[in-house]
Amino acid sequence: MNIELSLSLREKYKVVRKQKGIKLRHISKEIGVSVPMLSMYENELANLNKEKENKYRLIIMRNDINL
Repeated sequence: MNIELSLSLREKYKVVRKQKGIKLRHISKEIGVSVPMLSMYENELANLNKEKENKYRLIIMRNDINL
């Protein structure tokens, strides 16, 4: 039986963030968004404006382009 899991882009970023040990607290300070808001964003319960979303992605993708 072959089971294929499909992760959304936000889920992929969350996995990479956790693998790298990047805390939501660190990202929140850098982009000016609360930790709960970032958690809601990662769990697809809320959206960030494009500027903050791009900053979030850049922080996580530093030295990692395999998304």
